[in-house]
Amino acid sequence: MERVNHRQGIPEVAGGFYPRWRTVLHFIAGLIFMLIFWPLGLVYVGLRNLTSCLMRNPPEKHRAIGQRTLGRAFDVCIRGLIGLGIIKIDDSALAANPPVQGPVIVASNHPAIWDALLIMRHCRQVSCIMKASLLSNPLLRCGALFAGFLPNAPQKKMLRSAIDRLADGGQLLLFPEGTRTKDENHPLNPFYPGMALIACKSQAPLLPVFIQTNSPYLQKGWPIWKMPDFPIRIHIGVGKRLQAEPGEKARDFSDRMEAVFRKHLR
Repeated sequence: MERVNHRQGIPEVAGGFYPRWRTVLHFIAGLIFMLIFWPLGLVYVGLRNLTSCLMRNPPEKHRAIGQRTLGRAFDVCIRGLIGLGIIKIDDSALAANPPVQGPVIVASNHPAIWDALLIMRHCRQVSCIMKASLLSNPLLRCGALFAGFLPNAPQKKMLRSAIDRLADGGQLLLFPEGTRTKDENHPLNPFYPGMALIACKSQAPLLPVFIQTNSPYLQKGWPIWKMPDFPIRIHIGVGKRLQAEPGEKARDFSDRMEAVFRKHLR
């Protein structure tokens, strides 16, 4: 017998959450896994980066190697969490239809902190636009620069860099909400027009990706040490490609795209 989680619209099996003692064990196992994975992952990314630099690869090839390296690392991370029974994912639509040729903008809603990992494990040619402040973190800086991530500030430079990247045939992963979805705005924060401006100026097609989950874990304001119910169920859907019409204003395109997301996520 199924019941529907009306908060996110994901079918659940009644009684599907683990008993409390098992949830605690899964949470501890997940923490141990992450404490082992991330140091090893950083070493792997660093060695790949160093090898690429020593081979004196041109910037485009260096960036492509970085994107594939992060994609593989993120895939190992997600597979580990699946194997531990912490998450259950239905992402077959994205796995079957990743963008293989650029330029393209992959646009997704942003319910939790691990959304980029969920997408980049399948989309291994994308760079993200990330908070500029995160580049001051030495643990994140190496991998971000290796994969050609773009800082979101200063804004004019970010817009120009993003448009140039798409003009060169690159692919970008953007979260048009600008931050993780706030609980009071569920299921979607209002979109910022910056992503739409990039789409309008570049005329690159946009691939909508819809992430739905039955858990608030790692949403905005959720402490990483606060234990949720397990398993966390995640569904990733893919919509039809959108493109800005010639002469369409960025605000109008942003509103049109936001309506598509709200219709799918309601």
